[in-house]
Amino acid sequence: MICRKLKPIVFVVLAVLLTPVFCNAEVPKSPVLNIFLVQNSGWMEPFYSDANSKFKSLVGAVIGKASQKGSEVLVASFNQSDGANKSPLLAYRGSDQGALQKALNDITLARKPGGNALADTDFKEAIVGAITQYSSGKPCILWIFTNNKNSPNNSEETAEKNKDFYNWIQNEESIKRIVAYPYPMAVKGSHYQANGMMIYAMAYGITANDQLERLIAAKLPFEDQPARLKPLNADAVTFLPTSVSKQKDMSASVGADGNTLVLNFNSSTKPAKAVINGVFRNDFFPYDINSANVSLDVRFLNENHGINAEVHPRKLVSVLSGKQSEKVSVEIAIPPLPSIWSNPDIIFKSGYHTRAIMEFTLSDQSLDISKEFISKMNKLFPGDPLPDIFVPGNSAKNSVTSRPLLVSVEYPVWPLLVLGLLSLLLLFTLAWFVSAVTRAKKYLYSVNGIQGTCLIKAFSACAIYTDKGTQIGTFKRGLGKPSVELNSGCNDSVTILN
Repeated sequence: MICRKLKPIVFVVLAVLLTPVFCNAEVPKSPVLNIFLVQNSGWMEPFYSDANSKFKSLVGAVIGKASQKGSEVLVASFNQSDGANKSPLLAYRGSDQGALQKALNDITLARKPGGNALADTDFKEAIVGAITQYSSGKPCILWIFTNNKNSPNNSEETAEKNKDFYNWIQNEESIKRIVAYPYPMAVKGSHYQANGMMIYAMAYGITANDQLERLIAAKLPFEDQPARLKPLNADAVTFLPTSVSKQKDMSASVGADGNTLVLNFNSSTKPAKAVINGVFRNDFFPYDINSANVSLDVRFLNENHGINAEVHPRKLVSVLSGKQSEKVSVEIAIPPLPSIWSNPDIIFKSGYHTRAIMEFTLSDQSLDISKEFISKMNKLFPGDPLPDIFVPGNSAKNSVTSRPLLVSVEYPVWPLLVLGLLSLLLLFTLAWFVSAVTRAKKYLYSVNGIQGTCLIKAFSACAIYTDKGTQIGTFKRGLGKPSVELNSGCNDSVTILN
């Protein structure tokens, strides 16, 4: 049985999690190392001995697509340590493609010391060794190339323990994500034959999980969606909007990032709530959702709004993996809209934009492995039941899927026009004032019937002289016509003529 032959991810990861170095798993600023573990034990014999095997070409292709060009990668073979035969065994570390390909070609089947017997397999040893020796407990992605078989001498008791180990690691924080790519590859050797193999990707640490998510979203290293082993308590469904109910000038769509739900309406409608029609898509591959209760919570960022949000109907039934549910509606209360004059951005950007987080919670989940996936696995691994690692554990009872929401409110443009006109008027007034203050004006005056002229700026003064050169007073000017201030005791006649 595969559950006996797999001493794989479950048992192995447990040992890693128990290793003290895991306490330092999160080093966010450290680069994420890709570690490629290539199984070379006896069970892999046909993948190495069949002249038509594309096994090493596949490994090289995955390395090329899963890692950034020029970045450091690490390749190690693994089987089971026995005397001089060590596992995992470093084959290559660096970024030289030529040296990498040569190192892959040099990996051969491992043998036990003192004879021709091919080596057994110990996943526990391989994963613990890879993380402790090669990544020093820092975030990394482990890529494991295996035929899913371990030593055939495992007992029933070990198989039962594997179930417990798997349930345990579902609640372990250090391992963030585990996905699997079943890959068809028919090979025949002297001792065994196989129809396919498995490629596991395991994210150790938050930054490794983020990188693995980006790869999956970019459909790398494979176009096919991987089978998700962990987490089974997040990202279960995606809400896909189709229309908005009974709301004039209101629309709902998906943003350019392919994830943000954008709700757009005009401020003049002043809606109390938005009712968005749509469907849920089951993203729980390879699991069908038999049933689950659905609830919604909306939290607006940087705003203290208590928002009521509901989903109708509140129960999902029979949503196959990758398929869509029956029609549902999402009801979201609209928070109070700010005044158009309360924020300059509203005027200058002709609108108000606020972001929120939508959290869809699926409780009392009932999951089954997809029949299509079971069929695929049976073709690749005939006669072997699905490994227990694919059976949903207790952590799959509930899940939370977060999705960003952008509420975009369009305001009328007339306030911007009014503001523009006021700004122009203010600029005109300011220009006139500056001109009036800085420009000197010529005035004609007479002193005792004799005329003269003077140039005088605003808010300045000019002395008044008689024809004999005697100062008898001062012209003082504000913004308008100057005034005359004669010296004390002066009886001369002074008149401004213009």
